[in-house]
Amino acid sequence: MLISFQAASRHVSRRMAVPLVSQAVKFSVSAGAYSSVNADEVAKFAAASHEWWDPKGQFGMLHMMNPVRMKYIRDVFLKYSPAAGADPNVARPLEGKKVLDVGCGGGLLSESLRRLGATVTGIDASSENVAMATHHASLDPMLQENLAYRSITVENLLQEVGASHFDMVCSLEVIEHVNNQDVFIQNCMDLVKPEGLAVFSTINRTPTSYLLTILMAEHVLRWVPPGTHDHSTYVTPSELESFVRAAERSPHHPANCSLDIVDTRGIAYLPLENKWQVLDSSTVASKFPFGGDLDMNYVMTVVKRPFKESDAKPAETDIGAATMGLQRESLSGL
Repeated sequence: MLISFQAASRHVSRRMAVPLVSQAVKFSVSAGAYSSVNADEVAKFAAASHEWWDPKGQFGMLHMMNPVRMKYIRDVFLKYSPAAGADPNVARPLEGKKVLDVGCGGGLLSESLRRLGATVTGIDASSENVAMATHHASLDPMLQENLAYRSITVENLLQEVGASHFDMVCSLEVIEHVNNQDVFIQNCMDLVKPEGLAVFSTINRTPTSYLLTILMAEHVLRWVPPGTHDHSTYVTPSELESFVRAAERSPHHPANCSLDIVDTRGIAYLPLENKWQVLDSSTVASKFPFGGDLDMNYVMTVVKRPFKESDAKPAETDIGAATMGLQRESLSGL
């Protein structure tokens, strides 16, 4: 295992020397030249659409991960949204909130969001995925209202509904499968209302992630088919942060808001316990000995935070003080 990890580390280090840039666009969409659609990835997941709700199929790990990431979403919403301070035990904390699930696949996350009370829109570039998600939701009477799926890209949805439309936007385990990742993040952030949240999760581009998600998961354990992942498209936390910062320069971004990254944490599969867990510095050493807490999957929460009136006062005070100083200097010279 150690020899394989060291070999993987050398191999990945060479690959990581090339900066990550937006990939070439496979085909254009009406929203413009910067499409998020990677045609090969869409075709790959469309071919596997019948397996979305098979917990023993290739999406089995997502079934295991979903309760953990849903608890995380619930917690950050209660902490950072306008509902902050609400009863943490409330059954449906997202009641009345409009939530977008970007890259919804077969609807695992979308259905869970709906059960927390949200009015959910799930979108996916694959019509096969949307058909499977729609079919599965139709089997549950509790999901007949306020859950809609559409085969549409995030850039086309932004063009259709306009900016600042959703209280929360989620895109989990999707970024590594799209083209033009920076523009994809910008479009997601543009759709968030002021005071709203965006939650992203993806895989870090590290030697550890190459060892575990490609060598082990694809070629040794065969948890997913070989070719499911492309290590070069994994996104480091610093790259994702830079995409978020760049989104503040979007023409759709409100001038009176900032994009604040309020939480970044790792999520790892613990093989000895056969479960996923959100990591922190106190648990990573004992439960995930393969690397740091962000070396594998990680989740990042961003708040579109309106400036407070007090935010501008220090600058105004400084200007006022400087002006008074200049006036005193002028008077002393008389």
